[in-house]
Amino acid sequence: MKVMKSFHKIGLLLTITAIFVSCGTTESADELWTKVRTLQGQEKHDEALLTLKKFLDNYPEDENAAEGRFMLADGYANVKKDYPNAVTEYRRVILLHPDSPLASKAQFMIGYIYANYVKEYDKARAAYLEFQEKYKDNSLSQAVAFELQYLGKDLDEITELKGITNPDGI
Repeated sequence: MKVMKSFHKIGLLLTITAIFVSCGTTESADELWTKVRTLQGQEKHDEALLTLKKFLDNYPEDENAAEGRFMLADGYANVKKDYPNAVTEYRRVILLHPDSPLASKAQFMIGYIYANYVKEYDKARAAYLEFQEKYKDNSLSQAVAFELQYLGKDLDEITELKGITNPDGI
């Protein structure tokens, strides 16, 4: 009887160990990245965001990390409407991937979120001015200048936009 209990305990211990080991097994960076792209294509945005987080947690130095972090920020902004987390993730793009072309876009998006979604114009101005300092000759420079010029104004108040209408009324 004692021998049976010992074997039972050993079997139970081996089963528990196997479960813990299998839980610790992670998918490769390529597998996770492919999964993210597939989920996005299927418009399974919540699942794609969770998979992006897993990808970034497990592979922060991967060649797709800058794009993944930018996509995570975009997901927070556009899918979740979670602007504080979006700004945090855009800041991480700038901090962790300063040489990526996405760093300037992330800086722009911080200003854009503050200006157009959360209406914190002082923070928007600071973000846009930081953009102008860091990314002088960037393709988004004209958009930043426009945003700064009309910061806080309603679209109807911007005379340069008057007369620009869709002929189909859509």
